Amino acid sequence: MLKGQDIAILIKLLLKNNTKEKIEFKSIAHELYISQSEVTKSIKRLETTKLITRYSDDSIELHKHELMEFFVHSVKYHFPAEINIATRGMPAVYSSPYFKKLIMSEESYVWPYINGDTKGLALTPIYKALPNALDRCPDENFYAIISALDLIRLGGKRENKIAKELLEQFIWNQ
Repeated sequence: MLKGQDIAILIKLLLKNNTKEKIEFKSIAHELYISQSEVTKSIKRLETTKLITRYSDDSIELHKHELMEFFVHSVKYHFPAEINIATRGMPAVYSSPYFKKLIMSEESYVWPYINGDTKGLALTPIYKALPNALDRCPDENFYAIISALDLIRLGGKRENKIAKELLEQFIWNQ
């Protein structure tokens, strides 16, 4: 069974793969605000799902067709959106920097975060430490992808189409 942090690690693997950056578990752990042992366990879970293959030289191959299918059709069922009362936090979904320009919404969503400066309906993030991770190591591409997944978890057909287009750009490295 996948955990939310596995999705974040999968996104980091995708981004590092796209830039041909060497994949180091220590670096991913630091960027995502989780332990290195959790990254290792996550990689094993991701291998079990056939979303990635890890080779003996520690290189990792992402299975992009399966990854796209998983993101577009499964994430919303494995990690359903949970909305709570308004709170302070980090902008999420329609309020995130990437989608704020593309989608007009009367609703404002945030991932609850004590250091956040935006108020909105609380959306439980895919994994608990997400706001801490983005605060520690800002990464606009990671933020855009995780927001696209939140859009799929929460949105309708139009929003899903926009999210899918963004995911295709990153997955196929266009």
